[in-house]
Amino acid sequence: MPGDFEILHWADLTGRQIDAIDRSRAVVLLSCSPLEVHGPHLPTITDAHESEKLAEHSARRLAEQHPEIIFLQLPTLYVATDVLPQVGSVRFRASTIVDVLGDLGRSVVKQGFRRIWVSNFHGGPRHFVAIERACERVNRRFGGEMISVFSMMISRLSGGNTDISDALGALAGMSPDELRGDSHGGAIETSLMLYLLGARVDAGYRDLARETVQRWVSGEHPGPPEPLPSNPLRLFEVFRQRMKYYEENTYAGAPAMASAEAGEQILARLSEMTAEALGEVWRGERSPAQCHSPLWPLPQRLLFSSESLLWLLEKLIRYRTQVF
Repeated sequence: MPGDFEILHWADLTGRQIDAIDRSRAVVLLSCSPLEVHGPHLPTITDAHESEKLAEHSARRLAEQHPEIIFLQLPTLYVATDVLPQVGSVRFRASTIVDVLGDLGRSVVKQGFRRIWVSNFHGGPRHFVAIERACERVNRRFGGEMISVFSMMISRLSGGNTDISDALGALAGMSPDELRGDSHGGAIETSLMLYLLGARVDAGYRDLARETVQRWVSGEHPGPPEPLPSNPLRLFEVFRQRMKYYEENTYAGAPAMASAEAGEQILARLSEMTAEALGEVWRGERSPAQCHSPLWPLPQRLLFSSESLLWLLEKLIRYRTQVF
């Protein structure tokens, strides 16, 4: 990696220093992920820290091919929705995410920084669809080139499913089959956090049994991941199952299989794939309109955007939350 690689931090610079940055070479980085419960063993900052580090490592890799890029990072936003409904998670309305990111994007674009790449490591569909809505608003109204990196990558890697076991391939001590359904606080995220913030991982992860949404529903662990269903009714059912699962459970996957070695491999593979995709964006080979998730088309977008519809959904399924 380039020896002189550097990410500039907006908060550490003066106004004059920011104004001196060449806008034609600049990319503004921003992480938007929740403070959220991840099992009994991971800190609530898990998603946000993973998001920050994936953005940093992806930028480093991209700089190898495009050393002309100037990366300028904004402070992380912990404004998120679709969080686990358990004590420790902090939840906002989806409309708040759209408004906060929309205003932020408008302000940054007004100053001449049109390229804004929003990183995230939270798979709640109401969250990443809200990020997409904010990006689309900024681009349409104010001439930005703002994208949801997470949305682009799940579309590219898994057809919208947060199960990325096949995309990751074999890892130290675990196979793709053993990672099926590993979508929250399981082997993948526990490995990442052992590598990134090992001192904050509770040693009790070694004693946690494998649990998945599908096993909770049907008694069997899932097979190979499939793209999210396009049928709104089937999509609704998948979403309902996940919501009810997390009323009782705080992780999905196999934390006990995790290792720092696997975490290093996961970060390297994800950052390599992300840098490749972002290279296409930087070179103009992929437009912001091509960076959406499979949930962006209507009516899927409506299902995860309408607060009145989602309120009704929560009432119909008797959703229990301790945080909102």
